[in-house]
Amino acid sequence: MAEQANKMRLIGWKARDVGCVQLTMFVCAVVLSFVGSAVFASAAQPAKSVKPIQLHPENGHYFLWRGKPTILITSGEHYGAVLNRAFNYKTYFKTLSSHGFNLTRTFSGAYCEPVGAFKIKNNTLAPAKGQLICPWARSNTGGYANSGNKFDLKKWDPAYFKRLRNFVAEASKRDIVVELVLFCPFYKDDMWELSPMNAVNNVNGIGKMKRTEVYTLQDRKLLAVQDAMVRKIVEELKNFDNLYYEICNEPYFGGVTLEWQAHIADTIVKAEANFKAKHLIAQNIANKNKKIVKPNPNVSIFNFHYAKPPIAVAQNYGLNKVIGDDETGFTGSEPKAYRLEAWDFIIAGGAVFDNLDYSFTVGHEDGTANIDAPGGGGPVFRKQLEILKDFINSFNFIRMKPDDSVIKAGIPNKATARALVQPGRGYAIYINGGNQSELVVALSRGAYKAEWVSTKTGSVDKQETFRHADGNRTLHSPRYTDDIALRILDVRGISSPLTFIGDFEKGQLTGWSVSGNAPQVTNRPTRAGRYAMKTLLDRNKDKVPYRTEVSGPGSNVGKEYWYGFSILLPDDYVPDKVWEIVAQWHGVPDFKIGETWRNPVMALSTTGGKWDFVSRWDAKENTFEGGKRAYGGTKKYNLGLYRTGVWTDWVVHVKWSYQPDGLLEIWKNGEKVIAQEGPNTFNDKKGPYFKMGLYKGWKTPDRPSDAVSSRILYHDEFRMAGSGAGYDDVAPRNIPDN
Repeated sequence: MAEQANKMRLIGWKARDVGCVQLTMFVCAVVLSFVGSAVFASAAQPAKSVKPIQLHPENGHYFLWRGKPTILITSGEHYGAVLNRAFNYKTYFKTLSSHGFNLTRTFSGAYCEPVGAFKIKNNTLAPAKGQLICPWARSNTGGYANSGNKFDLKKWDPAYFKRLRNFVAEASKRDIVVELVLFCPFYKDDMWELSPMNAVNNVNGIGKMKRTEVYTLQDRKLLAVQDAMVRKIVEELKNFDNLYYEICNEPYFGGVTLEWQAHIADTIVKAEANFKAKHLIAQNIANKNKKIVKPNPNVSIFNFHYAKPPIAVAQNYGLNKVIGDDETGFTGSEPKAYRLEAWDFIIAGGAVFDNLDYSFTVGHEDGTANIDAPGGGGPVFRKQLEILKDFINSFNFIRMKPDDSVIKAGIPNKATARALVQPGRGYAIYINGGNQSELVVALSRGAYKAEWVSTKTGSVDKQETFRHADGNRTLHSPRYTDDIALRILDVRGISSPLTFIGDFEKGQLTGWSVSGNAPQVTNRPTRAGRYAMKTLLDRNKDKVPYRTEVSGPGSNVGKEYWYGFSILLPDDYVPDKVWEIVAQWHGVPDFKIGETWRNPVMALSTTGGKWDFVSRWDAKENTFEGGKRAYGGTKKYNLGLYRTGVWTDWVVHVKWSYQPDGLLEIWKNGEKVIAQEGPNTFNDKKGPYFKMGLYKGWKTPDRPSDAVSSRILYHDEFRMAGSGAGYDDVAPRNIPDN
């Protein structure tokens, strides 16, 4: 839309210096006068508050959502899916979900467009006569500009809020986040003439002004209406986790002031002040790029439109916030331009990419309409965008940052190349232009697998594995057209295959044996892929009141092993003083010489709100020598308070030994937290075997509970490898879930 708006000579407009207006008494009067101000109950509303999508605490340039590091990528309709009553959003979401896309952008209904606006045919944002549905109820007075009765700005429309809630709920089922845009400037008079906020379209006489004065602090009555709408929407959607709010679309047009934007952001914050979970706020900054000098502290997402080349990311990377490119267009209808824009932006360090897809229309909600609009989209482009989604999720991007300096030479003439890097672990490189490259890349010492990926088919057109001493490495691309991607991953131990994979991707507990109650396999949440293991334990209901676990692979004493897995403790996993083991390595007693079951040789616990680890060993042939159990030694570690609602990754490297030559190394979320030399197991004929789930101190029936009598937690991404392997062979990875 903005390129057309450029022609309207609005670029030169500057925000007016408007003083703050005291609104308290008037706002109270308006709110009290609203009919039906109580929240409408709905089955679409989630049963309880959950933690909404948030900035990732370890890297604020990306999101954390449903326990997983997240980048939002989509090719979505033109923002009318809610306000256009004729649009079938269930079919639309089914199409997005089929590509694994996880975002949709939609307008609230305070703004709509006339048929033919911006030369868009079958525009979802331009409802047919009688099809507009918005927050305000229709009155009994005829005369709305696009058919039907005028609006009453003091009454809500229950049908609208039911549709809005159902829309967000349906998106949630498909793992799709909703960017809800509250307002939009009126680019031309004919757009303002359709708005319910225009006095000619409501029975309240509110909105007697020019379109360039709508989003200012000048008119107390209209501002009160806007504030009330924001508060109402925020209240209605408070329990959804797949949602964030954008203040205003393209506020750099149409007279929108910075003071008004700050006021709306503050209104959202105040409306959510007593909510357990707060939603992120986005602000649309500019077309193409702009350095943000004084960021609003309430804003976590800074959106740009037509952000090519992706200068906006580099300009604002220091803010440690999400940078988005959430509208494309005005570069023809073929996929190429938008594919290049998407790859450039995401590899530059962006976390939101939303292609404006005009193949979604009323009657073609499956995205198959012929495009007759100033933009692209369609099935071919969506398949290409899906390749980018899979590519970026094959990296542990939460630990990466843009670093083009690793590209030393070999960029084709008139081409560009950019890199997203975790030194020594992963290098995501994208070349825009040319047809072949001898790319020189500075790599840390390690063993790597390099794959040249087609951005149009997703195929790996060339690959090689190599060990690298340090410094520059020349990688020869295959021939390509327009652009190509290069994935370089550290694969130390590539010659030593994994000995066991227990990631539940077959939808079953394949390879595991049940110990106690049987855990479940679930498709939400997952650390990677489609499935994870869900552990439930209820001491008052379960047949085995103290254990829900699976047992896995064994080992041999004297041998070296690598283990990797991830654990998610949900938001309601409160501290409890009764001990609880969530992963353990258990010795196998030598029963023939009088041994019986002992404590695990190693165990990871969550007792009392923190991660604890214990290591036990004994060199005696019989731990019960003399008739009493006696270990040779025990060492305990406090690994810090646990965090809920997020996956915690664990990698364990051990050489099992009851002698001084033993070794134990443990990494938590990539940081080494234990380095122990010396004995670490019992003197048994068989080595320890691995178990995970929950083993809790409720075996004694009369032992009282502490804070809880039931628990739920999740495990995923278990891998085990032998000697010669390395960290990255077993470390949990970000693998696409479709």
